[in-house]
Amino acid sequence: AMEEAEAFRKLNPSEFLRKFLDAGVRPDGRKINDIRPTAMSIGSISTADGSAVCKIGSTTVACGIKLEVGVPSALAPKKGRMEISIKMSPVCSPIHIRKALGGHFSEDKDPVALAMTVLEAIQNTKVVNLEELCIKEGQAIWVLYIDILCVDFSGNLFDASLLAVAGALKSLKLPPTEITEDEEVLITEGKSSKLTINAYPIPVSFGILDEKHIIVDPTAEEEEQINGQLNVVFSSSGQLCLVEKSGSIAISSKELKKCLDRAKLAAGDWKKRHNTIFEDC
Repeated sequence: AMEEAEAFRKLNPSEFLRKFLDAGVRPDGRKINDIRPTAMSIGSISTADGSAVCKIGSTTVACGIKLEVGVPSALAPKKGRMEISIKMSPVCSPIHIRKALGGHFSEDKDPVALAMTVLEAIQNTKVVNLEELCIKEGQAIWVLYIDILCVDFSGNLFDASLLAVAGALKSLKLPPTEITEDEEVLITEGKSSKLTINAYPIPVSFGILDEKHIIVDPTAEEEEQINGQLNVVFSSSGQLCLVEKSGSIAISSKELKKCLDRAKLAAGDWKKRHNTIFEDC
């Protein structure tokens, strides 16, 4: 029977997944709404100015932030900037290597689009106040170059990336500066400062197989079968900060509302279980 199940799984993976979901479980034993165990290590990369490593199930993402002095835009003379990039480590996962060799990422994994959505979620959640990155109004600001590296891919890259960025922002240290007579920014001796973390994001992503089968925190195997993804982000204060759907499948407003209700419950549950990750927020 085990061999038959394995053959069925290989020959008709989406039907295999549906049979599980109809019984209310997933191939890895989770219920439909369960998020895999999440762990975070903050400030562990010594070469970066701020860093974090986040793990959701086996999906492992490292985030490092490098600080550079930049010039603010005329429209926001007091605001610093964040630039973000996501890379997949070559040893990340066989699926990814197959897809990369095929010369394309599937649309839900396009790293540039994914990076933009992570940045939008960080901004909407108001994790940090960009004015705290101002060195001298209209002249000098800190630019944060945020690099995300997926070290091990096992599905749901968005949630792990977003949490890793929030963790890296929490650990970021800004060195003390002074401005010389020639308007140059010098880094001085003294105590570095940290950014105020106003809220942190709680992401709950869904994989959409079809209107009837919508699962929380999909694994890589589940992601190969899904036809769409829905990224939902709440802030730690309970506000809905992002809803973004990608993929070819349409879902009705009734199903969308159901997903948002499920996401709110899952986010509340996640916050209860992981409140130590961002303890002082």
